[in-house]
Amino acid sequence: MKMSDPEVNSHLRERFHNVAGRHLYVILGTYEAVARYERIAFPEARDPDNEKLLPPLNVNRTLLDRIPDEELKELVQNEAQRPQQVRNRLYHELDRLLAEELAKCSFLTLKQMELLFAYDLELDKLRTRATNEKHILLLLPGQRRGDNIWLFHEAVPHWHRTLPPALVPEEHLCELIP
Repeated sequence: MKMSDPEVNSHLRERFHNVAGRHLYVILGTYEAVARYERIAFPEARDPDNEKLLPPLNVNRTLLDRIPDEELKELVQNEAQRPQQVRNRLYHELDRLLAEELAKCSFLTLKQMELLFAYDLELDKLRTRATNEKHILLLLPGQRRGDNIWLFHEAVPHWHRTLPPALVPEEHLCELIP
């Protein structure tokens, strides 16, 4: 169901009160709608204790910043010959990032996640880390098409991706009104 920005905040707030189960949430919309939500409505979002959520973390930038310059240079130079090495390094760094950030606070919002999809990283760490009263919210450009969730739907078709169907429960998924 498509929702207005304030409706999304209300919907999330209701879901944040659930203590049992998985706590992975996704907000979908056009690039413009997601940017608008982040800029205007997200700063008004609250956790169950009525505290503001921390600003979204840019996953692309943060993952690359975590890899030392020399190692990153080597990964880039050898990417064509060793794509699995790059994939493994990013996956490992993603897991460490999630663990460290969720140790600091129980609500983590992620944006700019194109690297994860460009390298076809498994997204299971997002789901497994979003438990035990730890919540992860993903801000993603995308839309529902039937039973599928298409990501980066405004990009050229080569870059379109689908979100794994079992990753996020239906009730944890919001789609912004454009």
